[in-house]
Amino acid sequence: MKVLQRITLAAGAAGLIVALCTGCGGDDSTASAPITATPVTTTQFESPTSIAAPSGTDTSRPGMPATAPNPSTTQPKDFPGSTTKAGAPSAPVNAKAQRYLAALKRQKVTIMGDTDNTIALTMAQFVCDQRGKNGDPTSMKAFVVAAVGPGEKTVEAANTKADKVIRAAQENYC
Repeated sequence: MKVLQRITLAAGAAGLIVALCTGCGGDDSTASAPITATPVTTTQFESPTSIAAPSGTDTSRPGMPATAPNPSTTQPKDFPGSTTKAGAPSAPVNAKAQRYLAALKRQKVTIMGDTDNTIALTMAQFVCDQRGKNGDPTSMKAFVVAAVGPGEKTVEAANTKADKVIRAAQENYC
C-alpha cells in the first residue's frame, strides 16, 4: 500500500509540474504591448518658473553660488597638474611652439578651454608623432577633431579647425 501512495504522490507532483509549465505558455517574454507601426509619442513638460532659488544662490547669475572662492587658498605643493594662472603657458614655449601658436592665431583658431595652450601644443606633438610613425591620417584627424571640435556649431566647422591645426603643426612644429 505504501508503494501505491508513493506512486500516486509522485504522479500528482508530476502532474502539478506539467500544469504549471503549460500555464506559462512556454513564452517567458515580459513584453505585453503589441508591436505596431503606430509611432510612439512622448510628452515634454515645461520647467516651472515659479520655484524659488535656494538660499545662498546668486539670482542675477543663474546656477552660480552667491560667494566667490577664497582667493587666499593655495594649491598643495604635491598637487598633480598645472600650477599656472589662466592664460599663461604651462611650460616654457620654444621657437617652434611659438611659430605654431602664431600660425594658429593668424588663422583665428582658438580651442575652447585652452587658456594655457596645452591642448594646442599637445595636438601639435600628436600630429608630429603620428607623422613620424606614418600613422593613419584618418585616425589622426579624428583624434584632433575630438580635441579641438568642442564649441563648434557644425561638424564641418570642427573638421575645418582640425585641418588648420594639423596643417599648422606640420608646417611649423614638426
